[in-house]
Amino acid sequence: MPLPGPARVRRPDRPADRLWSVGTQLLAPILVATIGLVVLGATQTRAALSASADADRARVLAGTATATVRLVHELERELGETAALRQRGGAAGRPLVDAQRRRVDAAGDRYRAASRSARTAAPDLERVLRDADGHLGQLDPTRALAVGAGSADPAYVALVDALLAVADALPAQVRDTELANGAREVAAVAAQEHLAALERDLLRTVFIRGELADGELVRLGQLRGAREQRQAEFSRIATAPAAAAWRRLITGADVAGAQRMRDSALAAETEPAALRTDGDVWYVAQSGVIRRYNLLGRDLSERLDRQAAGLARDARRRALLTAGGTSAVVVASLAAAALLAVRTSRRLRRLRVAALTMAHRELPDRITAIAAGDGAPGDGPATRLTAGISQGRDEVAQVAAAFDTVNRAALRLAGEQAELRMDVTRMAEALARRIRTLITRQLRLLDEFERDETDPDALARLFALDHLAARMRRNGENLLVLAGGEPGRLDEGGHLLADVVRAAASEIEDYPRVEIDVPAVAVHGPAVGNLAHLIAELLENATAYSAPHTPVQVDGRRTVDGITLRVHDQGIGIGESRLAEINERLRAPATLSSAAAGSMGLHVVAHLAARLGVRVRLHRTGAGTVAQVDVPESLLTRTESARPPAARGIARPTAGPTGPAAAPPALWPVRPAAKTGAGLPRRVRDGERATAAYPAPPPAARPDLLDPEVVRSRLSALAEGVATAKRRNQRTTPNGRPE
Repeated sequence: MPLPGPARVRRPDRPADRLWSVGTQLLAPILVATIGLVVLGATQTRAALSASADADRARVLAGTATATVRLVHELERELGETAALRQRGGAAGRPLVDAQRRRVDAAGDRYRAASRSARTAAPDLERVLRDADGHLGQLDPTRALAVGAGSADPAYVALVDALLAVADALPAQVRDTELANGAREVAAVAAQEHLAALERDLLRTVFIRGELADGELVRLGQLRGAREQRQAEFSRIATAPAAAAWRRLITGADVAGAQRMRDSALAAETEPAALRTDGDVWYVAQSGVIRRYNLLGRDLSERLDRQAAGLARDARRRALLTAGGTSAVVVASLAAAALLAVRTSRRLRRLRVAALTMAHRELPDRITAIAAGDGAPGDGPATRLTAGISQGRDEVAQVAAAFDTVNRAALRLAGEQAELRMDVTRMAEALARRIRTLITRQLRLLDEFERDETDPDALARLFALDHLAARMRRNGENLLVLAGGEPGRLDEGGHLLADVVRAAASEIEDYPRVEIDVPAVAVHGPAVGNLAHLIAELLENATAYSAPHTPVQVDGRRTVDGITLRVHDQGIGIGESRLAEINERLRAPATLSSAAAGSMGLHVVAHLAARLGVRVRLHRTGAGTVAQVDVPESLLTRTESARPPAARGIARPTAGPTGPAAAPPALWPVRPAAKTGAGLPRRVRDGERATAAYPAPPPAARPDLLDPEVVRSRLSALAEGVATAKRRNQRTTPNGRPE
């Protein structure tokens, strides 16, 4: 019995939905978490960048504070040098004043650059910066008046006050507390330096004059109170390093001497002799104090610059680290998730491929191998595919191990089912051969009875039995064909196609309804039996599915590739879907199964067509169905090589080639037919053959003592018994595989 060969592994009929694939399901929660991580990282990065921007802003403002207090210090020195030059009343100190003015101009340029950056960083400083810039713009006219008269000194003081207002406003724009306190420390020291300078100039005039003018004592008290207030402010906000710097710098003999002279001036109302202090000594001592304030301010401003720069650098580093760390974590998470998802998806795809391989390749291979007698093969590709997966410890590995168990069980059951099917097929084949042998012997006995019978009625009854036995033999041969055996209809030489069709018609019940009109061609001897069997099945279907009074026509025509036969009936026809199903079955023969019970003739036709290499198709017409048989040129031979029907044992028709064929019921060997009294064909006796249209056949050979069919049946049964014994005695390993 032919079995389907190995098939290719097909893709699943329903494509996988990528939206709900395993990889997507694995990636989805990780993707959601990653998005949350990205949002959180972006928020942190934004905060870090904002902190970095604040640090840069603080650095700019700290630089502005440093530039402001340095400009204040240089202006205080310029005012002092200018006052000294004016008091000396000459030009001996002019180079000192000019040099100091250049230092003031350089400090002013730095301040202007810093104030422009401060305007961008802190727009709220616009008012105080604009006021300071307005006073700074009047510096040149003030200088022109300052040398000749002291009326320009208030302009210097107003400029310094405006700059100190800028220094006092800067800390409020700094968000960092430490930087803001550092800026306040610098502003407090700069204010004390300015107040000390004002005290120096006022007391110098008092000490030179030797007495206090109206309001000067009050002015000294105000300056002292403001300075002490600034000192208390510094002490309140000063850090440990700033306090240490204060103790280190604002101490010394000059500081103590200046303090003592200032205190004595304030007690001038009770001690008039206190104003007899040398003005130059006071000026030098107070200038030393101012220099110390300047050193402290420089130290604090430099520390403020370093702190602001460090804060900005740290903020940028934190921003970069936050952004880089977040990006790295996101990339690592996505990479790990993608790797896990891809690995799991690949393993599941391998399981799918293994399942499809087992279904479409291993099972057919196992059945084919058993049918060919090669035994059960070893591990197939499906087992090898799952071997690597099942070694893991996760759920996919457990599924792979379970699939491997199912695979082995399926292969074992498939092998057992294939062996059972082969056993049933062999039994059916053996039974069909035995039935055919018995029917053949029955036909020989009927042939002997017909030779010896002279009564026409008895001969008619024998002829009916002969016809019935011929039909039984064809049905037995149908079972043999479906079981994969050879019907055994062998002949030699050429046979006319019309005789082949008549022989086929002789094997059906309603043979009188068959009308034949075929061209004069000959069929090659080895193909005659199977072709007659095929046509007989088609004629049987045509007569069975059409009205009893309608004829069944068989015609043919020559083609380039051979000949086309058509069997016409006038039945009710076949539906489109059923017709397509039948044609598909005729194109690809199916194996022996319960489906063959309802349409055994079509299965037999399909198998015979596959053996002969002919093509059979059914077509719908307006009044019935047409069965078309395309016979290739390779099955045809020369007409001259065909022998007469009597010589080759094919029945001779009693009507013309276009009329109904009155054929005898038996296949070959048969004799030419004649009509009985009841209208049935009957065989011609030996004495009457001389009147036949064809010469008498050669004398029959002496029958063999042993029928070949009986020998063949016995040998088939022996071979089947040996195969069954081998299968039953075959030992198996614990995992179900043959040793």
